[in-house]
Amino acid sequence: MNSFDKERLITKEELIQLGLQYLQGVGISYICNVCISNGGSCCMHCSDLEDGKGCQQRNTSCTAWLCGFLKFIFYEAGLLEEWEQFWEQVPGRAFRTDYTPSVVPIQKGIQIPNIQFLGRAFAKDLACLTKKHNNWDYIITLNNELDRYVTRLSIYNDFETLEEAKTELEKLTWGFYSFRLALQDYRSR
Repeated sequence: MNSFDKERLITKEELIQLGLQYLQGVGISYICNVCISNGGSCCMHCSDLEDGKGCQQRNTSCTAWLCGFLKFIFYEAGLLEEWEQFWEQVPGRAFRTDYTPSVVPIQKGIQIPNIQFLGRAFAKDLACLTKKHNNWDYIITLNNELDRYVTRLSIYNDFETLEEAKTELEKLTWGFYSFRLALQDYRSR
């Protein structure tokens, strides 16, 4: 983790760019391409989304938010806590709304990861499994389930809940062979 020696002032635009660079470092584009082309979208029904143009007003709230797929990858790569601690410093975030001041004091920084290979491997498996399931809501359901169980792992402390969440994650991701191999390589570095 990249911690600052002292509090550092960062503009709202710099925070958004830092968040986007971080997400690119994890390989977000690979995952979003598969998800969106199969009927998923975290931006669906957002008033800032224009057909054929994409997002017209990125903010700190949507930059900091993680879908279930990203949350799972961050969790498995050991990055989730760092990500959450960084964004907890940013005030004014709300669902699709941003009241973040133009300049924000930040104590803890984050380093941009270079693990796009994890995102690419996950997306490859996701594309294969989506075709295999041939179910229009598979990708949305999987995303929601991953989000639910990773969230449980990050907020609960009791053994039974944690074990249930781990078991469910293993069931949900049993077919992610490329991702598991890439993750094993990442952890052995």
